[in-house]
Amino acid sequence: MYLCREHTDLSLPKIGAHFGGRDHTTVIHSIDKVKRVMQTDRGVYDRVSELTKNLRGS
Repeated sequence: MYLCREHTDLSLPKIGAHFGGRDHTTVIHSIDKVKRVMQTDRGVYDRVSELTKNLRGS
């Protein structure tokens, strides 16, 4: 969800729909959680950075 929000223009409800019909508030909480974890867990930060790099390259 985090990557969808960062790399697309999809609305929160549309992102939620792509993840099994999740509510937009679930998407918000998911994005916030990833942001928080990225600040404290270097492994997660590195993995998200790697995925972002791969997305930009495609």
